[in-house]
Amino acid sequence: MDRTLAATRRGGLTAGRARPEDLAEASAIMREVLDSDLGGYQPRWHRDLDDLRAAYLDRPGWALFVARDADGKMLGTAGIRPCTLACPPNPQWLADRYNRPEVCQLVRVWIAPRARRQGAARALTVASADWAVTDGGYRTVYLHTDASVPGAEAYWRSMPTTMVHDARPDPHNTVHFELDVAATLRECRR
Repeated sequence: MDRTLAATRRGGLTAGRARPEDLAEASAIMREVLDSDLGGYQPRWHRDLDDLRAAYLDRPGWALFVARDADGKMLGTAGIRPCTLACPPNPQWLADRYNRPEVCQLVRVWIAPRARRQGAARALTVASADWAVTDGGYRTVYLHTDASVPGAEAYWRSMPTTMVHDARPDPHNTVHFELDVAATLRECRR
């Protein structure tokens, strides 16, 4: 069992790096969340979903994580990739702050609607953040969320994060955060 998976086994949940055999199920969950919460697939923003293996398994600095319940049913996903904020729609100062080799972006923390509020997002956040600062070689974890998705903003505010920019009103209700990785690993592994 890999170190990340073992480190995030808790209450019947496991979270760890995706394997090739996980990709079809992960894709189904991602597409479900896109359709139910985010208005569907947009090529400009979701191109990485077209080939998860090429995007997350075969590229240095990229990783995909999955969470499963005690019965092995997949609950959700999360990804790590180098931070490359587009400008626009993001302000230039934000891109300048985070588009650096030592910064990654936590993306696709998407939980199947039937599986929410069971701890999967927390397990995925821990597994992703741990990998980012160890195997991934990053020092900073950036993320943003669509605050119109029920529970999304509240979840990130409940984690050890610093809100760095609230872009609302914008078309995507975007709130930008930086994750305190050390605090996340301390608090969430208790």
